[in-house]
Amino acid sequence: MADQQHILIVDDDPNTRNIVREVLETEGYEVFECADGRSALDTVREVKPDLILLDVLMPGLDGISICLAIREESDVPLIFLSAKEHPSDRAIGLRIGADDYIGKPFDLDELAARVRALLRRHQRRMGASAGSEAAERMEFPGLIIDMQRHDVLVNGEPVGLTPIEFKLLARMAGEPNRLFTRDQLMQDVWDHDFSGQTRTIDVHIRRLRKKIEDVHGPAHYIVTVRGFGYRFTLPAANLVEH
Repeated sequence: MADQQHILIVDDDPNTRNIVREVLETEGYEVFECADGRSALDTVREVKPDLILLDVLMPGLDGISICLAIREESDVPLIFLSAKEHPSDRAIGLRIGADDYIGKPFDLDELAARVRALLRRHQRRMGASAGSEAAERMEFPGLIIDMQRHDVLVNGEPVGLTPIEFKLLARMAGEPNRLFTRDQLMQDVWDHDFSGQTRTIDVHIRRLRKKIEDVHGPAHYIVTVRGFGYRFTLPAANLVEH
């Protein structure tokens, strides 16, 4: 099928891969498998899967390292599968860019449901972006955000952002002067409401600022509203408030 969606399973346990493969193929997906991190990264670049199921605990290159490498290149939907179910492990997984985190052992029907839901959200978001002419390119004094190419220019110079940093910037710049709470940004960028983990937004905002503000002069696009969250404003309007 030309429109068949591709899912990559990365797990060193062949039994887990076989069981998950059977469930996903029954759902109509084309499934690819990898048993180690190195081959997983090669497969991601070659196949360009629509979704990745990634084990955390693997010999050699572990799931955390794989996720970090993937997020430098792609915002493909990614779900961690892990026997580590402590809240801190879940928080780390979500903070580095996973879209969901499922503990082992897991219910196969629930796994299939989460895969369907995440793919629907991702398709809806991508469709909305592609269908909006106004959203293809946002231009501000000293700043250009190209939604199609995922490029950002500051004072004419290209700036390399991670997929999460780009989504944060694009979300706020799409509605200048709107106050976004940390909860809203977490839900919009990760497609979930991760109660208690919203301080991870601060880390990504800090890194984003270093890339688009600190290195490129005194302009401040992102304003911190203490006790509430953040908003995007034009430099001339926020120099006093920042």
